[in-house]
Amino acid sequence: MYDFLATVNIGLERFAAKEISNLLDTKVFEDVGSVSFYADLNAIFKLNIYSRTINKLILVLGRSSFENLQDIYKLANYIRYSDFISREQTFAVRVERIGKHDFTSVEAAERIGQAIIDSYIEETGFRLKVNLDEPDVEIYSRIKDDQIIIGINTTGISLHKRGYKKYKHPSAISPTIAASMLYLANWKEEEFLVDPMCGGATIPIEAAHMKLNVPISIFRERSKISYAFKKLKFLDIEEYEEMIDRALNYYLENFRIIACDISLRHVKGAKQNISNSLVNNFVDVLNSDARNIDKILSYFDIAVMNPPYGKRSADISYVRKLYDAFLSSLRKCSFKNAVIITAAPKVFKSCVIKNGFSILEEYVAFHGGLITKVFKIIPA
Repeated sequence: MYDFLATVNIGLERFAAKEISNLLDTKVFEDVGSVSFYADLNAIFKLNIYSRTINKLILVLGRSSFENLQDIYKLANYIRYSDFISREQTFAVRVERIGKHDFTSVEAAERIGQAIIDSYIEETGFRLKVNLDEPDVEIYSRIKDDQIIIGINTTGISLHKRGYKKYKHPSAISPTIAASMLYLANWKEEEFLVDPMCGGATIPIEAAHMKLNVPISIFRERSKISYAFKKLKFLDIEEYEEMIDRALNYYLENFRIIACDISLRHVKGAKQNISNSLVNNFVDVLNSDARNIDKILSYFDIAVMNPPYGKRSADISYVRKLYDAFLSSLRKCSFKNAVIITAAPKVFKSCVIKNGFSILEEYVAFHGGLITKVFKIIPA
């Protein structure tokens, strides 16, 4: 069994932990912005193909506490890299640092890089080459307070880069957050799902892909977003290809998703993204005002949405009126629950109470540099 760490959206760790536990049948441990677990090497393929909540999957080579840069050098130097990096391959070190330290991320990366070179020379007599721009192997180090993890980035570019978006909505939600919200909603495939403010349709697309079990890799590879694990020579890539073949023959389901937006431009963009993500037959798009949702869709099961937040103080008045009008209309509908993300949680809460809803769950989530909250509400 191997040690793994997956980076995730801060605040939504529990959804990634549950997803990984279900996919791998293993115990998962949560930390801030990451989850850890033990699994065999096939987890590299399975999670990079099927996990919808993680950003990067790291194969951990070493963990330790430390006091200074010399301790970090010792841990990095202790690891034997010849099982993971071939002589002809290049490497680079990327450091993610959380907390206060008397050194910079660049200084830590330099020390780790030197330790790797020294360790490889001691073990093989050969000096590894560094390529900071396009390395064959990316060594990832997460330094959090007095703890350090050193490992191999098996993903490459973050999994939130799905590769299916042609239309770029200016306030698009991250697909990994959208997937976490869908898990929170506990949407079942026989239930009718609606996104009343769909924008570029990230939430409906993620919902359809989840139910169809569509591999993330299809769109990443089509968009030339290559996986880092394809350069890792200690892996059997044939197992990955066989897993993809099985996945492509898997999905044929029947469910209903409606995506709505008041902007005709966003509706056209949503349709473009839906077509590009191969779910035309599963998602219908309406040009409609969410403030009148009861007149359009009086019944549905689940609503999941990413409404406007209001990034400036001048926007708050508009956001309050929008939330109040939408929730007033939503209250007239028959539905089970709604999951909504906002960076104006106080405004949203006041409108929730005013319009007769109860908050079942709420989570802080970091989204695009904003501190947001995700709410699950039901009619009171």
